[in-house]
Amino acid sequence: MKNIITKPKEQPRRCCSIIIVGELINASIKPVRRAVMERDAGYLQDLARRQAAKGAHYLDVNVSTGRGDENQEAEDMAWAVETVQAAVDLPIAIDTTSAAALQAGLEAHRGEAMINSVSAEKERLEPFLDIAAGYGGPLAALPVTDSGIPATAEERLDVCRVIVDKAAAAGIDAARLYFDPLVLPLGVDHRNPGITLETLRGIKQIPEVKSIMGLSNVSYGLPKRQLINRAFLVLAAREGLDAVLLNPLDGGMMGSLLAAEALLGRDEMCMQLLRAYRKGLLDEGQ
Repeated sequence: MKNIITKPKEQPRRCCSIIIVGELINASIKPVRRAVMERDAGYLQDLARRQAAKGAHYLDVNVSTGRGDENQEAEDMAWAVETVQAAVDLPIAIDTTSAAALQAGLEAHRGEAMINSVSAEKERLEPFLDIAAGYGGPLAALPVTDSGIPATAEERLDVCRVIVDKAAAAGIDAARLYFDPLVLPLGVDHRNPGITLETLRGIKQIPEVKSIMGLSNVSYGLPKRQLINRAFLVLAAREGLDAVLLNPLDGGMMGSLLAAEALLGRDEMCMQLLRAYRKGLLDEGQ
């Protein structure tokens, strides 16, 4: 017998100015993939509640189980969105490369979802923008083309500008766009984090748009991944990062973020930091 979907509970107030997207409901993680395939609502709801309790503002939901069936992914996405929102009163970041799954997730969603994500790839750009035009909410965008990830910051920024123009043609305001500067592994090329930060600085110069970052890829293949992720988050915060996908159960990560915001003068009288401390958001471990 599967777990019964429960009613939403009140969630904590926002703990910092950077939008936190909890990353843990992702079918690339084996227990999550199992939960999606077996319709284990309780497992997903527990992950949702724990991330919400630690300060997440959105919950990323990725149900790509590798079965290669777009109709199945659409069905899985609708189920997962309804299941998560039955447990927590938070919006979802619908994380998919499938237009069918995106449409299904948006239709199932209560309130305004985040769309994660559009890119400049031909088969993804216009279909996703056409769907997004019919809904509100933020739209994460990747400066990726059919040729792959541009090597330089300037090339990535050129792609961002193309997406801005295409979005405008679809009736989507630039203010809805959150561009990802693309985080590539430090262990593959020591220049990668610098290119990401340079791209982030450039994104901040494009009128109205905002920025978002998938953090954990920076440490792929290296030891002490949490240490590297935390340090890179602080550097990105300094550059004006607006939103980040991370593990909110990592108290050290949340502590680094809140401390950075206080040191950057974004937390008057350190009230956010102190409030998070009292709520136990800075505790280490999961």
